[in-house]
Amino acid sequence: MAGRPAILCTVDIAPTTLGLCGLPQPDWMRGFDYSGARRHGGTSLEHAPESAFLQYCLHDSPFLDWVWRGVITADGWKYVALEGQPFGMFDLNRDPYEMENLAFRRVFPAQRRRLQGLLARWIADTGDRFTLPQT
Repeated sequence: MAGRPAILCTVDIAPTTLGLCGLPQPDWMRGFDYSGARRHGGTSLEHAPESAFLQYCLHDSPFLDWVWRGVITADGWKYVALEGQPFGMFDLNRDPYEMENLAFRRVFPAQRRRLQGLLARWIADTGDRFTLPQT
């Protein structure tokens, strides 16, 4: 895990809080316990997720008329898809303000397939029925 940043998702807050209190994470609770990074100098982060799941699910928002799903990775990439179509892909190491959308450029096809594969895994793991674009 040395050199790789931890990527925290909101579902990780409860397990991490329990871990910091010295309490066990219940079997039914999802999420990763990052408390080991604080208590053991990061030695217990070797099994930390390589990505975090992002989503926007409100169908009746006055600000956004569509839903999306996304993934952000510990190695600095972000990928977001609308139902059946890509929406955004960013190299956050090179472009932290997300100024250059790479989702529609043919320069990074392997990266897009990798990110979409991670997103597909998150969608499957959460029981979501979101339709990803074809790669």
